Amino acid sequence: MIADTGKIRSQLEELQDLPMPVCSWVVEENVDWMDEPAVWVWALLDCDDVDGDALIRLMAIVRKVVEDVSGLWAYVGIRGVDELEAL
Repeated sequence: MIADTGKIRSQLEELQDLPMPVCSWVVEENVDWMDEPAVWVWALLDCDDVDGDALIRLMAIVRKVVEDVSGLWAYVGIRGVDELEAL
């Protein structure tokens, strides 16, 4: 394993003043479609009204944290808590 997913998650949990509230984070390492190591981050939101610009800013913040901690690319997904409960 190249990425320290626990450290990435800890760094994400410590973030202040995010563009939208995040209930929790799911962080996993795997290989991408080119068989290169990458990190997948799911931001779990507990809100119905999501602004597109805020999502773009949140994704940029997540990618910066992952790059700073691991040097890897982050694939960022956004999910509602109620959406995950239905799975």
